[in-house]
Amino acid sequence: MKIVFWVSFGILFYTYFGYLLFLFVISKFKKNTHIPNPNFLPPISILIPSHNEEEVIIQKIENCLSLDYPNRLEIIVVSDGSTDRTVELAHKVALQSHEKATIRVLHFTDRRGKIAILNDAVCDARTDILVFTDANAMFKEDALIKLIPHLADPTVGCVGGVKKIVSNGEVSENEKIYWGMETIMKTKEAEIGSTFVDGAIYALKKEVYPFPKDDHIIMDDFAVALGVINKNKRVVFESSAIAYEGASKQSRDEFRRKIRIFMGAINSIRCFSIKKVVPQVISHKIFRWSTFIFMMTLLISNLFIGGAFYSICLLVQVMFYGLAIVGLILNLFHHKQYKLFYAPFYFCLTTIAQVVGFIKYMRKTHPAFWEKLDRGLT
Repeated sequence: MKIVFWVSFGILFYTYFGYLLFLFVISKFKKNTHIPNPNFLPPISILIPSHNEEEVIIQKIENCLSLDYPNRLEIIVVSDGSTDRTVELAHKVALQSHEKATIRVLHFTDRRGKIAILNDAVCDARTDILVFTDANAMFKEDALIKLIPHLADPTVGCVGGVKKIVSNGEVSENEKIYWGMETIMKTKEAEIGSTFVDGAIYALKKEVYPFPKDDHIIMDDFAVALGVINKNKRVVFESSAIAYEGASKQSRDEFRRKIRIFMGAINSIRCFSIKKVVPQVISHKIFRWSTFIFMMTLLISNLFIGGAFYSICLLVQVMFYGLAIVGLILNLFHHKQYKLFYAPFYFCLTTIAQVVGFIKYMRKTHPAFWEKLDRGLT
């Protein structure tokens, strides 16, 4: 049992701490750095996939129009079978005269999924540089002039920015910690080769867009990043290109989102080779997705090991899960986040969602389109 305990502990430690240390060490010896060209700011197309986004679509378009970018923009709102006023409102804005941009609306009456409509929208885009974003992700004013210059390098095919989750106008402490670690990890991964992007904000050269299969692929960002890497182009990262999204209003919405992310990621690996980014996929993704398994083996093995040290380890685990349970109760009945309880609760919520996502994936019970979640505005 001690072997099981220490293997489980070792993998968990490596996943959340050791991998970062590994990246820091490797980046000292191996660097594939490039220098962004600040003068490379060509015409670009911003693709906004949407399904029933009437609450945010005007705000999103206005956000794009307000961005600090010297060249003309093409803004394409891509509706995936919207049944609310998304298309109507987008058309209303598009019909107005805009000095900085051309706005077009592509409305697909049948709902086919995000990847399917993006594949069509990429073909329809009139520029060679494409920016992908979500309808509820609001860019910081200088996001584009930070992002696009990376694509001047011929070895770079795609560049991602940072997503920050905002609640009541502020980034929560828990999100700061999580996304802070993600930022460091992606920065170091990009330094030694390639990293992954977030669907809220990333850009690529149209010529390297991989046109992922649209059957059951629901995570465009991971699939596209793997596809670009398979075309022998690097996927890099810009930590100062920022997009803000509202937090999920209810924990069950966040739970569903985590399930969807997990299933989408598995499908992406199924469709694209990972041989060029094996360390990143295993350490950054697969070990994280397996957290629940190793948490359980750590706890169960600890129950059968005697001694003062292992008793303390067991007590720490029991206290952690106790805090998570209290966090769940408070979240259900008070809808209030207390730092002491919410962090363990959120961590456990994520690990359980991974298990549910795996079960759903194995049962083939996932559709090719994403579910719209109730998220607060930024």
